[in-house]
Amino acid sequence: MFNKKKKNNKNDNNKKKKSYFDVTRKKRSKNLKTVFLPIIAALVIISGISIYFYSQKLPPSSFGALGSAHQHAAFLVKVNGENIDFSQPQYQVVSDFIHVENGDGTTLHRHATNVTFADFLESVKMDIDEENNCLIFTNGTQYCNNNDNQLRTFVNGNSAESISDYVINDSDRLLVIYGNETEEQLTEALDELNRIEIQFT
Repeated sequence: MFNKKKKNNKNDNNKKKKSYFDVTRKKRSKNLKTVFLPIIAALVIISGISIYFYSQKLPPSSFGALGSAHQHAAFLVKVNGENIDFSQPQYQVVSDFIHVENGDGTTLHRHATNVTFADFLESVKMDIDEENNCLIFTNGTQYCNNNDNQLRTFVNGNSAESISDYVINDSDRLLVIYGNETEEQLTEALDELNRIEIQFT
């Protein structure tokens, strides 16, 4: 009888031990699911976001290092007699490599070698299609040569067939103008451009 009781106690102890390990295993499993998995998921998400934003900041391979240049030029983009106002917040310092800044919308700042006027336009969601003579906005709006209107570009007062690949130098003056301007109106636009005070900062 005593031996039987002893055996039962031994079985009870084994059950207690087994159930203790079961409980701790369950706790570990629960901790893994409720603590570690969300942490791992959060780290994966943060890494993905960081990689995305870092890759957006990487310059094209043709650009020089940031700070390898510091040039300033005046520019105007006019559409149907109206200036595009690049002093608006959505145009300010969109690219570190070429931009407008400090609430000014008429001085371009180039901060690396080999950065073109087209690179600036692209950064502010615009482009010039020189093959089809169009000023293009990424929202789908296009201003193309037709019977009434014409896209014209000027560098330092001279008509330029290609302005997209132009790399600005200090004191350059660039004009992009679309509309049906007379020669007199073109001269007025160039005079307006020449009156711009370039912000050498």
